[in-house]
Order: sequence, then C-alpha cells, then structure tokens
Amino acid sequence: FLNSILIVAALFSLQACTRIETGEVGVRLNASKQIEGTELQPGGFYQTLVGSVITFPVKDLSISVENKTPMASDNSALADFDMTIVYAINPTSAAELYSTKSRSFHAENKGDIYLMYNYMTTLANNAAYKVIRQYKSLEVADNRAKIEVEIRDAVHEQLKSEKLEGALSLTVVQVRSILPNAEILKSATEYVKAQNELK
Repeated sequence: FLNSILIVAALFSLQACTRIETGEVGVRLNASKQIEGTELQPGGFYQTLVGSVITFPVKDLSISVENKTPMASDNSALADFDMTIVYAINPTSAAELYSTKSRSFHAENKGDIYLMYNYMTTLANNAAYKVIRQYKSLEVADNRAKIEVEIRDAVHEQLKSEKLEGALSLTVVQVRSILPNAEILKSATEYVKAQNELK
C-alpha cells in the first residue's frame, strides 16, 4: 500500500514539472506572476505546483518576410520581394527581454513564446525597404548577395543603437525572391529589341 502511494506521489510530482529542452531556456513565474531569479537551463525538471514556467526557444528562430513591394531608386515598386532571416537570443538575456520589452514585440506558438519575433520582423522589413531604395529596379536581382549583407548590417546597426546587440543576433539573411516591376521589365525588353533592330 505504501509503495502504491509513493508511485502515485512520484507520478503526480512529475506531472507538476516542466522540462526545458535543448535550444530553450525558461523563466519561473511565481504565484503573483512575477519573474523569479535567473533563466532555467535546458535538461532540468522544474516544479510547477506553485507558480509556472515559461519556455523560450533561443536558437535559430526563423522569420519569413513575404510578398513585399519595396520601392527602388527609380521610383518603381518591385513586383515581389521575399526573404528569410534567422536570429538567436542570448540565453542570459531571456528573462530581461520578457520582463522589460512590450508584449507586442514577442509572438506565441504552441505554448512557446518567441522573444522579440515581431520586433525582429519589423526591423528586417524596414532594413529591406531602406536597402532596396538604393538600387534601380533592374539592378536589384543582380545584387542579391550584396543586398543580403547590407540588410544584415542595417539590422545590426539598429540593434546596436537600441543597446540590444548582446541580447539579439541576426545570423542569416537570405533573399529568396526578387521580381522587378512588370512595366520596367517590359520597357527594358522593348528597348533591347529596338536596339537589336537598329543594328
């Protein structure tokens, strides 16, 4: 009978625990919803009988920026611009970011909170619009690699200016699609055709 009680107690205690997975950190919220102490590290089981534990993925957080139409330097909007960015959170900054930054900066998915997800989406989008503005519509596709570097640099500068450089890092910028304005393409094709006919 005593063994049965011990087994039930052990099972109950395991159910009242949260495990932090690899690539995540956690923070404990006490009964009054205040953050306690420092970040909880991967691999451990943390009790949730009193209070709760919130988990945050911190590595390789991927964001897709889709169907944007930034303006080129010749005042024509691109037909399509898509990119993917990947960023990481410094695990020792998770509790501070969660407690001091606006909730609107974060996103939630399947019980996990993606710290600064919406903030980084906005930052990358703004950087892309700023960088594309420096190129003519027909030059953009040929400068894809350069644009990726310039977007990454622009985001880093913004993070630095807001004193977030140590807490957040942008690791990848990949431009997946760049389509110039259809009218610009048509005009360029007609120009080349006319030049060839002239020859």
